[in-house]
Amino acid sequence: MKKLLLVIVLAVVVLGVLAAPAFASPSSALGFRLTEKTAYIIAYGDGFWFEVTDAGLLEGHRAGEAIPANYDVAMQLSWKGINYGLVQTLPDTFLVKLSIPGLGVDVSDVQARTYWTGAYLWDDYWIDALGPILAFNDSIGAQVYANRWLPPLTGDSGVAANLTADNKLPRGIYTGYYTESLLRTLTSLELSYDDAMNPLKTPYHVRPAGETFTNVFTFKVGPPAK
Repeated sequence: MKKLLLVIVLAVVVLGVLAAPAFASPSSALGFRLTEKTAYIIAYGDGFWFEVTDAGLLEGHRAGEAIPANYDVAMQLSWKGINYGLVQTLPDTFLVKLSIPGLGVDVSDVQARTYWTGAYLWDDYWIDALGPILAFNDSIGAQVYANRWLPPLTGDSGVAANLTADNKLPRGIYTGYYTESLLRTLTSLELSYDDAMNPLKTPYHVRPAGETFTNVFTFKVGPPAK
């Protein structure tokens, strides 16, 4: 029976704990936060990206809309779930690779493990931005967590080899190649639905072991923002 996720996986892509100060604020007091003047490219799409506004809102941009040359840039992949163990252990079970030849980026599945933020609470900030995540059974009282894969392309710790003097991306159009594979089946406690959109009151398998996904995307870096 085909099951639909109540909450989608926010596509893909970038920034590790070592580079977190440039692209995120993992403060224990605030929870995990993304930063302004940073383009987060979605690995599952065709090159669309989003940014955080000065009001703390997430603003999406279509593929082909140029990323300002004075922005930092990161890939971003986000997983949310009502299962702390599942979310926290994603780096060891959800293997990803990234290649952007035009920027000299070649992140292996071993290197990619270091770019996960670690599990963080899906608190009011994220609920306001992207909505709540519900459990299949209200009585279990489980909290929702997320984990983001965020390898930085720019900055002092950026994985891109071809950067400008101020560690930003040169203007141009770039093609990226993304691959993910699963070492074990991922089981979630989120609310899901059958084909008739009836709620299912059981856990479900989000993704089966051995599944592989690949994606090709492009993005453009244009003039700096004023």
